[in-house]
Amino acid sequence: MTRRSVAIAGAFALSCVGGALGYVFLGPVLDEDRVVMHLQLGDSGGRLMDGSPSWNTAAESALAIWNAYIRRPQFAVVRDSTAPIQQGNRINNVFFSSHVYGTGFGGAVAITTEWSSRGIRKEGDVIFNTDYAWNSYRGPLRRAASGGTLYDLRRVALHEFGHVLGLDHPDEAGQIVNAIMNSRVSNLDDVALDDIAGAQALYGVRGGGGALAAFTKPRKAKISTSRNRLVFRGTARPRVEAVYLKNNRIPRRFFLALGTGRWRANLRLKPGVNRIILQVDDGVRIRKIGRVVVTRRR
Repeated sequence: MTRRSVAIAGAFALSCVGGALGYVFLGPVLDEDRVVMHLQLGDSGGRLMDGSPSWNTAAESALAIWNAYIRRPQFAVVRDSTAPIQQGNRINNVFFSSHVYGTGFGGAVAITTEWSSRGIRKEGDVIFNTDYAWNSYRGPLRRAASGGTLYDLRRVALHEFGHVLGLDHPDEAGQIVNAIMNSRVSNLDDVALDDIAGAQALYGVRGGGGALAAFTKPRKAKISTSRNRLVFRGTARPRVEAVYLKNNRIPRRFFLALGTGRWRANLRLKPGVNRIILQVDDGVRIRKIGRVVVTRRR
């Protein structure tokens, strides 16, 4: 198992944003139907400004927003969890702290850690910095009574849970877009079209109705075979101009599928785990739509 630098994986600082799609991916992705987040934010000392009865409730509402847009996985929660808080335990802890497992925040208001193996995220802890003033509210950023910014936990949680999904900062990749995933806290208090498009490119559309393309064969997201080649089939919507598949085990090569509305591709498999990525050209850009994990037995 490897671990990304927490300072890179998801630091969120302060300022404003601006307006085309430019979502960026971290790399490792989730490969489960259900991702359980252990909410351990403690006592809020009373009802918050948006009416939330607790920090955990505010964080849970942020998870529900992401769930409404993506097909798989779906976030689940353990409310007021008593699970051990530690790194590398494959438990997704969500909590306040003055440090990140002994390391400073580097000025960030929150950080998401990343533990992954072979391109699959195994753990993502979300840590909120106790050095800043917090509440939960909508609308423009507010001032804290003690001075400085009063940070809205829900909008920061939306950003950090986006990192758990595998989204990175579009503004730091040279994109100028309105997005909750930009690296700086702004007056934006909800996910924007760019954020939704990025999450759906990784995990599909909730309900499946709006997906640009999909696999029809294989029907399962994870399969095992002894064959060295496998036929993949699927469908695509009329606006799709071309369908491409990529095997992560064969770098720098994309395979053009035969057909579009009903497409077909015969791909070579390497021994071990092959992640087959489905991408489409919709006339505007190449979009990542979904994936199938194929384990070729030796």
